[in-house]
Amino acid sequence: MHDFRKRKKSFRQVMMNTAGCLCRKSAVYYPFGPFLGARVRDNFEWGGHQFKKGTLVLLDVYGANHDPDLWDNPSEFRPERFKEWEGSPFDFIPQGGGDHDMGHRCAGEWVTIDVMKVSLEFLAKYMDYQMPKQNLNFSMARIPSLPKSRFMINSVTRQ
Repeated sequence: MHDFRKRKKSFRQVMMNTAGCLCRKSAVYYPFGPFLGARVRDNFEWGGHQFKKGTLVLLDVYGANHDPDLWDNPSEFRPERFKEWEGSPFDFIPQGGGDHDMGHRCAGEWVTIDVMKVSLEFLAKYMDYQMPKQNLNFSMARIPSLPKSRFMINSVTRQ
């Protein structure tokens, strides 16, 4: 969001119309974790590979959410791509894949998106701030994946 503050008026308009889209794209850019792990429940074969019961498998969340076979220009920050997106719940997997009913997706995903929407609205509409120089890179080996310097703001004023 901070990178778009230079275009504050147009960004606010987009954010207010597509806050859910912005939250979803943010989850792609800054995933809670780069991967998710689980144990295989029953033996099965997929893609020519055998998976035996009890085997630890990892789901590459970051890789799947940046796969050019699933997403057109996945590294571009284009939240509007989610506005009319009708993809599979297995294509967009910031917090697990599939339907919530199946138990493979975080039950708190919708609450998280709602909290993000309220937070973004507050940052965009009700306060001004400065962002000091900081390191916003994050480690793919850490869960949750947080920016190296976290996220710091100063000179906060109410609008």
